[in-house]
Formats: sequence, structure tokens, C-alpha cells
Amino acid sequence: MKTKLACLLIAVMLTVGGAGCSTVATSTGPMIYRLEDGEKSVGELAKHQISGSIYAGVIVLEKTPVCPIVAEKVRIAQKQRRGRVFSMMELVIFGLGIYDAAKSQAVVENSKEIKPLGKYETGEFVPCGEKKPAAHETVIITDKQQTMERQAQTDGAGRLDLKAVLGAPDYVMHLAVRLASDPEDALTVIYRPDR
Repeated sequence: MKTKLACLLIAVMLTVGGAGCSTVATSTGPMIYRLEDGEKSVGELAKHQISGSIYAGVIVLEKTPVCPIVAEKVRIAQKQRRGRVFSMMELVIFGLGIYDAAKSQAVVENSKEIKPLGKYETGEFVPCGEKKPAAHETVIITDKQQTMERQAQTDGAGRLDLKAVLGAPDYVMHLAVRLASDPEDALTVIYRPDR
């Protein structure tokens, strides 16, 4: 009698273990949704970034084309693995837990759905062309206190003689130099008239 009862109990446990409680719980569970960034790419030319150097009152300006980074927003739907406790118990008691755990993980991987929602600019910019002299560009020059503002034109090599534009004041000036075509980006320079 005890042997028959033990055999019946083992048969029931093997049936339950073979059925894969974790797999069944995972496959009948709901999909979980989350938003993520997908692939990133470089967008169209947005603006020019200004750079340069100053020597003996002459500033040499260069401009680099920059483009925005564009990311794709995607919605990922995927089942969540459930019933890990069952597969652990099956592993300890029957030895079938490894099969159940692998099968439930396969259900999770096979349920994955990715749906693109749209593209957006991330706000980050990267250079997308060669740096060139800012030739024949109209520039706006302001001092740190914004009490002075001058406009000037660079020559064919992107040079601008600050002495010709600002004269020779007897103090050091902290200047912001902007392209008139893109006044948001500024180059900060220190102008020492005596050097």
C-alpha cells in the first residue's frame, strides 16, 4: 500500500513537474510594456559651431557644421518570466526545473514585440563636416557686461582685426564673438590691446 501510494505521489509530481508550472505561468501572464530609445542617427545640418584664436589683436574664426543626433523611440512589449519558485522546486525535487526554466525563458524571448513610435532630436550635436575658415561672415562682438556691441566682417581667410573694429582701449576686454547667421553660439576671447 505504501509503495503504491509512493508511486502515485511520484507520478503526480512528475506530471506536475513535466507540465512546467513556470512556463504555464509565464505564457498566461500579461504583456509588460516599456519605452526605449532605438537606433540613433545623424540628422540634417542644423547650424555652425564657431571656434578660433586671437593673436596680436587679430582673431581668426573658423566654423564647423554640426548636425543633431536623431533617436528613434520604440515601444517594447514582452512577457515577464513568472513562477521561478516553481522551477526551483522542480529542480530540487524532480530535476526537471532546468527544462522548465529554459522553456519559460524561451516564452519570454519569443513574446518580444518592438513597435517604432517616431523619431526625435536628442538635443545633442555632432560635427558633420569639415572645419572651414569663417570667410566673409558678418560677426557680432559684445563685451562681457553687454555695454558695447559692434558688427564687423571677416576677410577671405576668416580674420578680423579687433584693433580696427574696437580701437585700442586701455583695459582688457572679455568679448563674445557670434556669427550673425547663428547668434546662439559664441566664442569667448580676451582682447588685450597692448599685445
